[in-house]
Amino acid sequence: MTTSDYAMTTLKAAQANTLAAVTSQIADLNNNLKANYLTAFNNWAQNVIIGRSDPAVNPPPQLPAAYIVGYFNDPTTGPGSNGPYSETAVQWAYPMQGKDPVCAMPALPAYTKPFVPPVLPEPENIRNVPAGDTMPVGYQMLAPDGCRWQKQASPTPFGMAYYYAKVA
Repeated sequence: MTTSDYAMTTLKAAQANTLAAVTSQIADLNNNLKANYLTAFNNWAQNVIIGRSDPAVNPPPQLPAAYIVGYFNDPTTGPGSNGPYSETAVQWAYPMQGKDPVCAMPALPAYTKPFVPPVLPEPENIRNVPAGDTMPVGYQMLAPDGCRWQKQASPTPFGMAYYYAKVA
């Protein structure tokens, strides 16, 4: 088994290895950003397609900026430092977000207003019980126009339905 002598590693080789690792990392970061964005966009688009969300009021999610290779100067090198690299600063690669979007904006879906069924007119002889009504079934009241209405109940699969029926 041979073991490398790590003392023989050069600065240029270390910088090249760092650049290769960062470049690979950036590809993964951008793929994850793109997948997350496309999921968020698809969720938004589904709400627009079914009419739950108006794109004029709720715009699509913004495209995130893609990662790029950035470089920073090693503060332990360059003019004013002690050591073998005091003439010029050593630069190291790192992942940073750039200004360009990670992908192109997908096509915007067509917005259709949701269907709102028309309100059916109430029958002339039945009215809903107003909110807060605590009168018992059988109670009769006199309307301002002289008509008499009686509170009634009817069993339904969902429970009792209370209403007022015109009796005279």
